[in-house]
Amino acid sequence: MQPLLKQIMTKEELIVFIEDINFTENLIFKDMHTPLSEKIKEKTSSEFVHFVKKLEEEDSHFHSPNQQSSFFQNLKTDLKNIPQLKLEIAFEPSVEFLEKIKQWFQQRTGRLILDLSQNPGIVAGAVITYRGKYKNLSVAKKIDELFLQ
Repeated sequence: MQPLLKQIMTKEELIVFIEDINFTENLIFKDMHTPLSEKIKEKTSSEFVHFVKKLEEEDSHFHSPNQQSSFFQNLKTDLKNIPQLKLEIAFEPSVEFLEKIKQWFQQRTGRLILDLSQNPGIVAGAVITYRGKYKNLSVAKKIDELFLQ
């Protein structure tokens, strides 16, 4: 898998990547003598331009507009089918934290995208929703139970 695809950790990053694909798809059949990477240069993220340029260099089929269109359609379908793990935490996570969390979950569940949200009501833990299952691992719940006894 391309390194750029492995770097997509969050739902927000996935949305930006899919927006770059959508923009690129609109240019595939325009000015077909210009390489696709040149058409999207300075109009999509530099990482995405590099991703497309690498495809142009390494895949002989990627030069055909029909192949490009098909590739991006399949890629979007694959990306939209990656399971998402909703993670509510009380703080703004660092990149290192996200990498560790994603790696930990991927070892147990496989490929996934983190759908992060901040919730200051969460105390020392997280609220996790994955494939229809909900788990509140916040200490706040236990503290509330103590006071209600």
